[in-house]
Amino acid sequence: MESEDILAEEHPMPDHDPRQALTEVDGASSTMVDATDAPRGFMFAFVALVATVMTLIGMAPWPVVLGVAALSIPLGLWYFFVMRRRPKPRPMLNHSKSYVGYFLLLIVALQFVRFWEASSWGETGAKWLLVFMVCWFCVSRLRTVAMRDRLKDAHERPI
Repeated sequence: MESEDILAEEHPMPDHDPRQALTEVDGASSTMVDATDAPRGFMFAFVALVATVMTLIGMAPWPVVLGVAALSIPLGLWYFFVMRRRPKPRPMLNHSKSYVGYFLLLIVALQFVRFWEASSWGETGAKWLLVFMVCWFCVSRLRTVAMRDRLKDAHERPI
């Protein structure tokens, strides 16, 4: 009995709020999942490149389109070197319906853009802006849903 009192005096039990502890754990796991994902700057550059290539198809000669598409090589190298230093993401067992829905929306939107043949540079600018906005919406939603699914999967999986 006396040893318990001495132990309690030496190491007092801090007041733990379970909600605060869960919030801290959730914040730490969200930070870890965010650290395994590609940086937003890469996503922005990738979406801008895809929008540019999809806009130039049919408007510019093929060597110009392929030259712009060749910018994906340094972009891929940047992705490789940045992601090499980051922790590997936990593999997803299966993606959610919303992830598949946003991915299909992205594919369908890019296919519909092929039907719009711009006849002037003003229309080309409007087409690029529309393609960029749709692609950015879909890619950012894909990223958000994938992060949410990874967190959910990590909480449900046994260690």
